[in-house]
Amino acid sequence: MRRFERNGTEFTVFQRDGETYLCTGNPSGRLKFAFIGEICDYCTVEGATSVVFGDGSIEELYNKWLSATEFYRSIGVKY
Repeated sequence: MRRFERNGTEFTVFQRDGETYLCTGNPSGRLKFAFIGEICDYCTVEGATSVVFGDGSIEELYNKWLSATEFYRSIGVKY
């Protein structure tokens, strides 16, 4: 697991099963199974407050995170 700060937000990056996870909060790096869906299974990262994942670079994941959290950040939620 690697931690870094960007624009005042602390992130943790780790890899699991060929996917790279970019998280805020205090993630443990463990995935917790949530439920089985019709298209895919859902899980959470223990201790994380927001998560994006994929097989792209950290920069691509950061841009994905910006897009996913845009509304919450606009109303003042701090990560």
